[in-house]
Amino acid sequence: MRSSGACPPAGAARGADTFGTYHPALGFSFFACAIALGMFVRNPVFLAATVVFSGLYYAVLAGRRSLRMFAGMAVLFTVVTLVNPLFNTRGDIVLFTYFDRPYTLEALAYGVQTAALLVGMLLWFSCYNIVMTSDKFTYLFGRMAPSVTLVFTMVLRLVPTYRCKIDELAAARSGIGRSPAAGKLSQRIEGASAILSALTSWALEGGVSTADSMRSRGFGQARRTAYARYRFTRRDGVLLACMAVLVAISVAAIAGGFASADFASLTVAPASDSSSAGAHAAPGPVSLMMGALPDPVSACGLVAYSTFMALPSAITIGERLIWHISLSNS
Repeated sequence: MRSSGACPPAGAARGADTFGTYHPALGFSFFACAIALGMFVRNPVFLAATVVFSGLYYAVLAGRRSLRMFAGMAVLFTVVTLVNPLFNTRGDIVLFTYFDRPYTLEALAYGVQTAALLVGMLLWFSCYNIVMTSDKFTYLFGRMAPSVTLVFTMVLRLVPTYRCKIDELAAARSGIGRSPAAGKLSQRIEGASAILSALTSWALEGGVSTADSMRSRGFGQARRTAYARYRFTRRDGVLLACMAVLVAISVAAIAGGFASADFASLTVAPASDSSSAGAHAAPGPVSLMMGALPDPVSACGLVAYSTFMALPSAITIGERLIWHISLSNS
C-alpha cells in the first residue's frame, strides 16, 4: 500500500518543511523555475526579492545553522560588489581613481547586481539540496534513466559521506593522542596523510561492497521496478495551478524587459544648473534601484515574481503558525 505524499510525516507541523511534503514534481518544478527566472532578472528590486525569499526559505529549513551560511554569503556579496569596479571601468560617475583607473558608480551598481544574482542562486541551490532528497530525485527520474539517476544520487552523497568519515577518523586519532590539528607542521601533515590513506582504503572497500551487493540483488539483469511512496493529490494540483499562473506573469514581465535595469548611462547634472535636471539629472535612489518599476506592468510582474519566490516559506511558516495556534487553543 502506497502512502500519500499529501500527508506530512509526524512532527511536520512542529518544525519540518511543509513544502517538502508536497509531490516531488512540484518541488523540482519550483526550484527549476526559481533558478531559471532568477538568472534572467536584472532589476535590483527583483534581485532583492530573490535574495530575501531564498534566504528566508533557507532560514526556515536550516534554523540557526543558516547564520553561518548567511555570514559567508555576506562576505561573498561584499567582495563581488567591491571587486567588480576594479575590472569594469564603464561609467561616467567617478568615485575615485586608482593607478589612473576610474572607480565608477555604474560599475559598483553592476557589482551589486552580479553579487545579488550569485547569492540568490547559491541560496536556492542550497535549499534544493535540502528539500530534493535522493529518494525524491530517484522517484522522478529513476524510470526514465535508471543508470544516470543512480550515478547522480551516489555522487551527491559522496561529499557529505566522506566529510563525516573524515571527522570520524580525526576523532579516533585524537582519542589516542594523535590529533591532526596538534603538533608541528610535519606532524600535522603526517596525521592528515594517515587520514587520507584510511579514507581511500575505506572508499575502495565500500565501492567493492556496493558492487557486490548490487550484483547479488540482480542489478542490470532485468527491467527495474520502482517503489512509489508519493501520490499527486488535490492540494498538489492547487499549488501547481498557482505556480503556473505566477510563473506565466513573471515570464511575461521578464520578456517585456520590465525586470531589467541598465546602469551604464547614469550622468550627473552640473551643480550650478538646477534647471537642467531632465535627462542629465543625478539618479535618485528610486530611479537607480528600481529602474522601470513604477510602470504598472512591472509592478504586477514584481508582485507575481515575489509571490512565487515566497511560496515555500509562506506554506511552511503558515503551517507552523496553525500548529502553534492549535496547541494554544487545546
